[in-house]
This record gives sequence, C-alpha cells and structure tokens, in this order.
Amino acid sequence: MDPSKENNKRWEKVKIFDRYEDANDLRCILLDNDDTTLLKVKVHRCGPDGSQFKVKKHFPKPPTKKGKKNDNSR
Repeated sequence: MDPSKENNKRWEKVKIFDRYEDANDLRCILLDNDDTTLLKVKVHRCGPDGSQFKVKKHFPKPPTKKGKKNDNSR
C-alpha cells in the first residue's frame, strides 16, 4: 500500500443485513454517535447477486509525530 494515496484505508466489517434500510439505519446511528467527526461509514452490496448489504467503518489513526528521539544515554 502506498501511504501517499488517499484510498489506503483499512475498513472494518460491522454487520451484514438483508435490507438496505436496516443497513442505512445502523450507518446513521454510528455516525450520530461519533463525537470526533472522523469516523467514516459506508454500505456495500454483497452476497449472492448483491442481495445483502454490508456496513463497514473506518476510523483514521492519529498522525504520528516525527521528530527527535529522546536520547538519555549520556
């Protein structure tokens, strides 16, 4: 995975539904309960002939600080 590309996200499967309305309800609940506004949630078709709907979520990792390391080995 190239870290410079935007689509390098690890999506976690939440639940699979038989109806889109149920999957969308869970998507809305997850987004409403997120206080950070960083959570991303999507609904994808899955199953035989696209008959089911999978809810997936992604929460980005906090950025790591790059800088000097503490070297206390004097």
